[in-house]
Amino acid sequence: MEEVSRIDLGVFFDAAPSAQMVFTPDLRIVAANQRYCAMLGRQPEDLVGNRVFEAFPANPDDPNSDAEAELQASTDAVVATGKAQEMPLRQHDVQEADGRYGTRYWRILNSPVFADTSEPERVTHVIHTAEDVTRSVLGERADAAKRRAAMRGAELSYFELDPASGRLTRSPQLDALFGFEAGETVTAAKAFFDRIHPDDLETTLAEIGLASRTIGSDLNLDYRIVRPDGAVRWAICHGESVRNPDTHEVRIVGIVLDVTSIREREESLREAVQARDVLIAEVNHRVKNSLQMVASILSLEASATTDAAARASLKAATARVNAVAAIHASLYEDEDVRSVQIDRYLERLKEHLHASLSGEGGGVRITLDVDPIRLPTDKAVTLSLAVNELVTNSFKHAFEPDEEGTVTISLRRNGDDLITLEVADDGTNRASDRSDIKPPSSGLGQRLIEGMASQLGGTIEIESKNGWRTRIFFPE
Repeated sequence: MEEVSRIDLGVFFDAAPSAQMVFTPDLRIVAANQRYCAMLGRQPEDLVGNRVFEAFPANPDDPNSDAEAELQASTDAVVATGKAQEMPLRQHDVQEADGRYGTRYWRILNSPVFADTSEPERVTHVIHTAEDVTRSVLGERADAAKRRAAMRGAELSYFELDPASGRLTRSPQLDALFGFEAGETVTAAKAFFDRIHPDDLETTLAEIGLASRTIGSDLNLDYRIVRPDGAVRWAICHGESVRNPDTHEVRIVGIVLDVTSIREREESLREAVQARDVLIAEVNHRVKNSLQMVASILSLEASATTDAAARASLKAATARVNAVAAIHASLYEDEDVRSVQIDRYLERLKEHLHASLSGEGGGVRITLDVDPIRLPTDKAVTLSLAVNELVTNSFKHAFEPDEEGTVTISLRRNGDDLITLEVADDGTNRASDRSDIKPPSSGLGQRLIEGMASQLGGTIEIESKNGWRTRIFFPE
């Protein structure tokens, strides 16, 4: 019966789920179970009878290896006290079949065995239970290295906040960001909150309070830090509330990023854009004044000349220059110097055209039917010149002297990203093709209209039924 018990105990030991070996107080191995042998890549006969570090010699390339001394000290403590001893987590590399040493980290528990019935209180052997934790240790260290690399590269700071106690655990980068010296001992979060800009503090505390009430809540903050020397730093914070696995209390963990340089670049860029816009507006103002001066000179020349053809050409040139000048006046007055609210501009152009062309057709009026559309400056200039030419053409050729009528300027968006400009009149001139009627400038106006349509990337459509209608279709 006693023999059967011994056999059963051996079977149990060999089949144990934990990796275990048994050695004497002088570290000589007397047994190793299957799991232990499989974990180390050894057979029982390779181990039994050898001392532990004869079977598992230290890595000669590891100058800090002192596993033998630590194991002997733990064994001596087990023998002296009769109690199990848990060793600190430690590295002890293991020689593989190819002779190379593989990195291994171990968690060890040494437990006493009282096998001498004549001396029941004497520890005769030690059961050595080993857990290979290499994967988790290396994984944690790799993750920690990645976090450190990320923090160094992106100026990140890690923190863990206990909202209940106000205790703050963090990386040294956070102290530096808030202006604390390396030797200062600060554990309370309040010391950090006191350095948040007063205008940002209330929102910051409210968001932290909200995140601390619900597990898994995201924390996203954007605030300024005022250091003791008066320097201001911009920071953004991203975190999450979690539950402490030991105490079940809520913790907020996250990172803080110093974005001061980004904010400063943004501010410099804003100032540069503002300066550029002011400069462009001033240039447009000067261009408008210069064009108006040119228009005035042309108008004076037109008034002074006795040649009817020359006078007509000068007046046409004056109208064209005034159309471009009006565009630049709009750019100067508008906040956006890169585009024109063309519907508002056409209202101004309509009044200008009516005043300048009243001598051509005193009973003709101009109406607008336009959508609110904003166009880039170059398109707006081209469009205004096209409107000027088309309206002028209608005033000159559509109506008999003293005849009343209407010229309508229409500008609309189409459903397929096209814009349609239409200038139509209800004049009674029934010429089969009014484009054949040349002003004294030998058809310059018609050529200009064709060129402008081309500049807009558009096409022209002409209809002569019930008056005259010219459409230009161009992409927005």
